[in-house]
Amino acid sequence: MGQWGPPLRIARRTARRSLGRTLLVAALIGLPVLAATWLGIVLKTASPSGEALANNTIGRADARLDVTQYDKVQVTPGQEIYGEPPPADGHDKAVRTPSTFDPLPLLPPGSKVARQLVDSGMAELRTADSRTSATLIVGDGANPLATGTVKVDKGRMPAKADEVAISPALAKKLGSSDTVVSADGTKYTVVGIARMLTNQSTPTVFGTPDNALAEPDPTRTVQYLVDLPDAVDSDQLGAKLVDQGLFLLPRATIIDPPPSPYGTSAADLGPYAAMALVIGFGILEIVLLAGTAFAVGARRQTRELGLVMAAGGTPGDVRRIVVTQGLFAGLVGVLGGLVIAGVTVFSAKPLWEAMTDSIFTAWQIPWGTIAGIAVLGVGAGLAAAVVPAISAGRQAPMAALAGRFTVTSKAARIRIVAVVLLAVGLVCVFAGSAQLGAALKSARSSQLGNQATATPNGPIALVLLGITAAVIALVWMLPSLVAKAAGLARMLPLSGRMALRDASRHRHRTGPATAAIMMAVAGTAAVAFAAANSIAADAANYVAVSKHGNAVLRFDQGVPGALTYRPELITSLDGILPVRQQYELGDVLLPNAKANQYGYTPVLAVATPQNFEGSDGFTLLAVDPAFVATFGAYGEQVAAGMRDGKVVLPGVPLQAGQKVAMHNDDSEHLLRNLDAVSYGKPPAVQFLRDTALISPEAARKLGTVRVSEVHFELTRDPSKDQLAAVSRLLGSDEGLTVEKGYQNPGRLFLIGILLAATVVTLLGVAISVSLSAAEGRADLATLAAIGAPPRRRRSLAAAQAWVLGQLGCVLGVGVGALYGYTAHTAFGSPRFTVPWAELAGIVVVVPLFAGLLAWLLTRSRLPMVSRVD
Repeated sequence: MGQWGPPLRIARRTARRSLGRTLLVAALIGLPVLAATWLGIVLKTASPSGEALANNTIGRADARLDVTQYDKVQVTPGQEIYGEPPPADGHDKAVRTPSTFDPLPLLPPGSKVARQLVDSGMAELRTADSRTSATLIVGDGANPLATGTVKVDKGRMPAKADEVAISPALAKKLGSSDTVVSADGTKYTVVGIARMLTNQSTPTVFGTPDNALAEPDPTRTVQYLVDLPDAVDSDQLGAKLVDQGLFLLPRATIIDPPPSPYGTSAADLGPYAAMALVIGFGILEIVLLAGTAFAVGARRQTRELGLVMAAGGTPGDVRRIVVTQGLFAGLVGVLGGLVIAGVTVFSAKPLWEAMTDSIFTAWQIPWGTIAGIAVLGVGAGLAAAVVPAISAGRQAPMAALAGRFTVTSKAARIRIVAVVLLAVGLVCVFAGSAQLGAALKSARSSQLGNQATATPNGPIALVLLGITAAVIALVWMLPSLVAKAAGLARMLPLSGRMALRDASRHRHRTGPATAAIMMAVAGTAAVAFAAANSIAADAANYVAVSKHGNAVLRFDQGVPGALTYRPELITSLDGILPVRQQYELGDVLLPNAKANQYGYTPVLAVATPQNFEGSDGFTLLAVDPAFVATFGAYGEQVAAGMRDGKVVLPGVPLQAGQKVAMHNDDSEHLLRNLDAVSYGKPPAVQFLRDTALISPEAARKLGTVRVSEVHFELTRDPSKDQLAAVSRLLGSDEGLTVEKGYQNPGRLFLIGILLAATVVTLLGVAISVSLSAAEGRADLATLAAIGAPPRRRRSLAAAQAWVLGQLGCVLGVGVGALYGYTAHTAFGSPRFTVPWAELAGIVVVVPLFAGLLAWLLTRSRLPMVSRVD
């Protein structure tokens, strides 16, 4: 025979005759190719580069010009595109107000400039019955230079101070698209509906630079879009402008940015290493499932392969035939996945824009990534056919001509090397976890706070290495483990005994299929452990705003447009909410305190030794001792100290009679010393933990008390109608907070984990059971001929599904637990949290559901077939 010609023809004909199996393998390879290609195109287009990035960033301009408040800036080579340049040494004093500075005289004659659209903070707007906030984008959006930096759906961009454009999300929120009213009552005419190219779903209002929706920051750098004459050298111009406090970013630098001056650290490689591990496990899972299908296909081709050897073919020819089928299936899967991915991506552009919250201005195709995906897909098809090809090449010609494929009947033997590899993997996992635990303990004992986590690269790499070794060892051992499990058959009913013994005899397919289920379930179990420990960490680190059931209203005194304290407002809230008692908490101000140049009025604070969270100072808060006394034994001690006229500090070690220094929070200038006392670590309540407490009587001796928050002790939870009435009164639905403790999202998470585990388990079970039914049709026909009832086939399929699903789920949970043992340290969980409900669902419910589904979908009767061996 020739080297590759006949194998190619035989592979093509076999693929056409066994179309179902060919499409199954192609789908196993094509689905990951489809998903990876779709994800690569969508993410690349959502984060463009090159000319598309330049169009999105500076529109039609030749460059972007940054006007700083300094007279000279410093630009490090390679740093210019990665951030705003700092002032040069000795030039850190402000010499100009960027928002009022005209840069045109410093540019070549014939240059044109336009203010770039930039985020300028939040704008408070009025709605029909309350107020709302929207992101304010300010710039010369109507200028032709800005074309392409924003998406205009309707109308135009504003060109006057009394004109605005709004996003569709804001128009929906306001209920009108004709006018917009600011918090101070100023009306603006809406001239267009527009969206930013990123964060398009965010409620946004677009205005000109001279609008009054937000107070301009006199120190903020202002960015311009610049159109330069053709003969101008942008590099030379940029070098001159740097010495005048201006920075020029040419279009060519945006299109082809220099390498980052910060380099690549080991921490930067961590996510890529984890991604490579996930991709590697995914490819291995595909190879295992597809290899199962190839193994069954090779057995059904036994007589055909025997004819090849009888006609003078060598074992190498037989191996080439099977490997070529893998190549053919891989090519079909890859081409099909790429075609479907292309159709999916380009036909549903609005859906992907909504999903990424970005507008696609130009398609970005990652050709290198797609080529790599295609090579991996074809390689997976080839790898899946290697082991079946080797087994097929070892068949004796006479046995193959008789249609007999050797079935392993000798006792299963677990390789010592696999056991050693598994042991080494477990040692690596536990050693890495121990190192992580030591790092977490050190972080918690330091002055970094009680929300410490530990993720050093070395121990995490050791854990990942251990998990990888354990997975490889289990995949290697699984065919033998399946055979060992057959020893339990005598304890099961007839269908279960037949299923286990069939799995043992045909472990060429049940071993890889179970390994694929194990790996898929291991991923869902790992996610379950990670989420459970993350939730435990969040619950342990949760800080309440008040006592459980209390409502809290906070005020931002002195901030324009913010909620301010009014006694009549509190009285109105008392009439709406079921209030038993109310308590006012306030900052302490000096009698002659005045607002600074930024409009902020300083409040009194105390300087202290470091506390348990590393803080060395606290704002002084005046609060009624009777309210503090409601917080258990700690609160009663604090209340007693406050009644004695002392300042109470949270978690600060103090000597008897020690005093603390009082000062304004915007200055370290000492005003006077105060008697202080501390009673250890406070409960996880915000004002008890983060402030120094003083009684209102003692506070009034220092200055005046300005109410910053009011706590309402409620008799019951407020109703929806009461909360709606409060929102209308406050003009916002975010003003009042009702303390309900940490809200565990575990229920929805449990449903998601069970669904994911069910899907991946059913995939592996369905493939193995369907192949088993196809391969064992002659055995089932024999059973029917000797009197087995028609339902026996259903029962056997259900038992096979349960056996494979049960073994795969148990091992998968075990592998996932290796990661889970590390997760509590990485997430800072106070203890190793086991998601018992999720694991019970995976181990018990999912295999039973797989068996039930196999029973329902399997036909009781089948056409009679002949048996020749």
